[in-house]
Amino acid sequence: MRTTRRSFLGACLAGASALVASTRFAAGKGTDRKAIAHRRRRIIFNDDGDDVWHPDAATPEGFVSVRLRHMLNTQADTLFYCTTQSFNYFTHHTKVGEVFLNREGAFQHNNMQALLDQGTDPLKLAVEFAHAHGLEALWTLRMNDIHDAFTPQLWPQWKTDHPDALLGKAEDWAAHPPGSQARWWAGVDFNREDVRKRTVELVEEVARNYDVDGIDLDWLRHPIHFPETLRGRPATPEEIGLLTALVRDIRAMLGRVEQERGRPILLSTRVALTQKHGRYMGTDLGSWLEGGLIDFVTLGGGYVPFSMPTGELTAVCHQHGVPVYPCISASGMMRRAPFGNGQLYGIEGWRAAAANAFAGGADGISLFNLFPSPGDDQHNELVRRAFSELGDPATLAGKEKLFCLDNEAHMETHGYINHVVPYEQCLPKPLEPGKTTAVVLPVGDEPSARKGPARLRIQLESEGNVKLKLNGVEVALTRSPELERQYPMVWLTGEVARETLLKGTNRVEVLLVEAAGGSPRLAGLELLA
Repeated sequence: MRTTRRSFLGACLAGASALVASTRFAAGKGTDRKAIAHRRRRIIFNDDGDDVWHPDAATPEGFVSVRLRHMLNTQADTLFYCTTQSFNYFTHHTKVGEVFLNREGAFQHNNMQALLDQGTDPLKLAVEFAHAHGLEALWTLRMNDIHDAFTPQLWPQWKTDHPDALLGKAEDWAAHPPGSQARWWAGVDFNREDVRKRTVELVEEVARNYDVDGIDLDWLRHPIHFPETLRGRPATPEEIGLLTALVRDIRAMLGRVEQERGRPILLSTRVALTQKHGRYMGTDLGSWLEGGLIDFVTLGGGYVPFSMPTGELTAVCHQHGVPVYPCISASGMMRRAPFGNGQLYGIEGWRAAAANAFAGGADGISLFNLFPSPGDDQHNELVRRAFSELGDPATLAGKEKLFCLDNEAHMETHGYINHVVPYEQCLPKPLEPGKTTAVVLPVGDEPSARKGPARLRIQLESEGNVKLKLNGVEVALTRSPELERQYPMVWLTGEVARETLLKGTNRVEVLLVEAAGGSPRLAGLELLA
């Protein structure tokens, strides 16, 4: 059973050049908060901090070689570095919280103590690396990480000492299915003053002791902050008010610290894709923006990267002069079973997701759960291309893209996030004989940007005679043995003239003429253009 957030990384080469004396990146020298908040962020690389588990990370040079060096000479110009293992448990040198030193089982190569013995730690090294190379560096705090619900090594002493602060009981894990939010008992209850007070103290310690350019509050790791949400009910107005007051307290505290150090400390946040979903879990971004509390925003968990509805909150943020960075996560960019082979989409899919985000008004892209993996050249080539292409519409223009409708295959196992992800547009969709099923495929690219016909591909759960129209034009479909060798189920494909395509929403109508057995479902829809 996998017990770390990511698989361990293999062997890698050291990159000592990152450890030259830190020189603050140019955009962070001034005192103009607005100007710094609006610096160019093409790609935010969110590093979950698991690089410290790699055997080579026992030295500063080895640590930066595992992941961080892959940012160099790419569009990844902002680093979000995470040290959270669970509430109050970290891989940075904290006296307020607890330092994670466990080396049991999957954590046998935890190099935290080795780095501390050398007078450093992962967060310090990450910030120094970023500034040495002209990059921005923020500490991202996972507000209520619950990996300790199923990974005992990540359990902090604080939770043992404060059992009443927990959202549920250990037996909740086995009592509920993986797709239920009721299973995630190990989070802490933000109704409690001691939880909120400790959160402010943890942020203040980092702001005072590390040369970070800002703090990121990640409310989507994990979006269950109150017992109400654990039980499947929305946060109350009073609970929403508590989180708003907490953000206000953090902003005020950072204001005091930045006055002492003489330059701004930005405050960013990651929230759900819509105001409705955000308020369900207790976060009221609209109020935070009106109060001037947030400098920039990352949107969504990245679980519906091809069709995420970013328009509403992007418009709200821009009305307040706040930049927006939609999140594209490897967790969503995966062809999950039973519809896929468990592999990540190729670069064509990542380009399409980014193009859609920019078409929705994004100021840049936030990449989540996409990490370099030393020794895996094929994967690292994908990471490198993503880092080098996805952050600018100019580098996306004219390149082949695979536009898709997202699939909700992960719903059965991701109960901690399902309640704040808009799945309405996702596949699969039922097909009934003699009836037409209509879906909308977003295409964030100019159809004329490339020459030659595009290619539409659909996946059916079982055989059936179907007719398909794209924007009212019939598309002739044939079976695709090539796709069926790669992926499960039945695949049909057909050419599409580019003049049929629209930038924006494309209406796809599927008529099931006859089913071979039971009524199949439309399981996949892709446009290679």
